[in-house]
Amino acid sequence: MDSLSHILLNNLIYKDVPMESRVWAIVLGAIPDLFGFSSMFNTEDLKRALFFKKMPQSMIPKKAILTYRLSHSLVLWMIIFLFLYFLNYKWAAMIWCGWALHILTDVFTHSSRSALAPRIFWPLSDWCFAGFNWSQKKFLIFSYSLFAILYFIFYF
Repeated sequence: MDSLSHILLNNLIYKDVPMESRVWAIVLGAIPDLFGFSSMFNTEDLKRALFFKKMPQSMIPKKAILTYRLSHSLVLWMIIFLFLYFLNYKWAAMIWCGWALHILTDVFTHSSRSALAPRIFWPLSDWCFAGFNWSQKKFLIFSYSLFAILYFIFYF
């Protein structure tokens, strides 16, 4: 999914949570992609990415793939969740679930042919699900239409 969709989805899921907590869940739901691509925030990689309309996968730096896999691993997410939960930070553990929601929706909305398909069991396994490609026009129309309907139902 795209970042806006992750924000919209987390806002729907956490709609009954107090605003301060909801904002944190929304932020945590949007961060995995930002974290995943943070290693590309240098001049050379940005120039290369901006040069292409759609950058070839072979041009994506290995460090970007590594940070993306780190940020999209349910194994690593679970370690942090259990740490928060057993240290009795149940509020933080609940908000941390916004990150997991991001990972779970990406599983179904990323093509397995992509170098950036979420490897949810990484570093234990390189397995990925053969999901839909979220950037296809038809999928985006469907996705945003569904969000419009859900927002109408739950907010009006």
